[in-house]
Amino acid sequence: MSFFNEVKLLDDSGNDISSTNPLAVREHSVIDAGNTSNTPLGSGAVFTGTWFDCLHYSVILVSVFADVASATDGLCIHWSSDGATKRGEDVFTIPANTDKTFSFQPVRRYMRIEYTNGASAQSTFDLEAQIKADYVKPSSHRIQDAISSEDDAELVKSVLAGEDDNGVFQNVKTTPDGNLTISSNSSGLAIAQGNVTGVSSVNKFGNAPDFDTGDGEIEVTDLANDSVAWQQMNYTFSTSADIDRISSSNAGDTQDIEIQGLDSNWDLVTQTITLTGQTPVALTTSLIRVFRMKNQGATDIAGYVFCFVNVSTTGGVPDTPSNIRAVIDNGNNQTEMAIYSVPNGKTGYVRELYASTAGGSRSTNYVIKLFIRPFGGVFQLKHRRAINDDKDCEKIFDTPEVAAAKSDIKITAETTGSNITASSLSAGFDIILVDN
Repeated sequence: MSFFNEVKLLDDSGNDISSTNPLAVREHSVIDAGNTSNTPLGSGAVFTGTWFDCLHYSVILVSVFADVASATDGLCIHWSSDGATKRGEDVFTIPANTDKTFSFQPVRRYMRIEYTNGASAQSTFDLEAQIKADYVKPSSHRIQDAISSEDDAELVKSVLAGEDDNGVFQNVKTTPDGNLTISSNSSGLAIAQGNVTGVSSVNKFGNAPDFDTGDGEIEVTDLANDSVAWQQMNYTFSTSADIDRISSSNAGDTQDIEIQGLDSNWDLVTQTITLTGQTPVALTTSLIRVFRMKNQGATDIAGYVFCFVNVSTTGGVPDTPSNIRAVIDNGNNQTEMAIYSVPNGKTGYVRELYASTAGGSRSTNYVIKLFIRPFGGVFQLKHRRAINDDKDCEKIFDTPEVAAAKSDIKITAETTGSNITASSLSAGFDIILVDN
């Protein structure tokens, strides 16, 4: 069906030249009677329109209202190249007592509407197809109204760009699963919420409770403690997955302890082990690295909790201090270790370093160092900072320090004052982990 009228064309002498110069005139907007109906439908009944030739038209508007809901995907706009064979369709579910309008550009030459009613008979049905030769605004939607998946919409594919601090326009990128890529420099909350695909964050903080000038350079962990017999000023890194035990120095400690570390493949492992007081308990998975323990129980830890390589113990305390790999100090319920190892399959980006002191004299100086050891290599100095006692420092890396998979990261400290005793220092760093 089409809507054309023939008119005569005359030359300057009044001669009919229509046969050689035909002029087709069409109406700008027509109602397609073959796809328009006001006849209510019975339960499950179907209205099927007739094929309409869209060749000379630009926009099809379909409006529908019914006092009962349609069947699922009850409104169907069929498309055909020959006016007989259906080649595609657009489908919508129409709610009861809701006037809906949809707009389409003709995707094939012919169009037809099919409407299937729901389970109840209609009292009111108003289906109308307007065919327009010129472009019209596809649809209108108030900002305050909720969006439904059945609303009319235009599919728009575009490239988003924004101006950076240097005045250069950069294209906005997405992750492989279609999420917008968010800069790790400004998305701490999004990363913590797990909204940035393949990216996670780690905050490592440590405390060296008691060290002095005689101890030299120490790793900032709660093992650096001159007040206990099992102190370990220079932390020992395992060369194999031999970390396999935990125990407490207090016989009454029976809490669940979460242990975070890396297995023999350097894969991240989190396991929970229940203490049995001073009796060592085997880990479910032996580790090559351990960098955090925390109390998951409902009561405070009464003693010191050790994670260590299997050695003999006395009262729950390992007899060989160099075999200790982590300790929860009494009262903390969590380790304090400015040490971390990047899991297999990830790359770490150190964003920030911080440190603060207490316990020395006003003339005390502390040298703080950040080291990264690539897998199979040696520790490399990445940052050095000197501070006075009762001071703190912070270093934000505008360009993060990169630590590849299986790299070890640590902070060390050394007090340079004269005969300083019983100093303490806290330090830590923030890392963004990105899946390789």
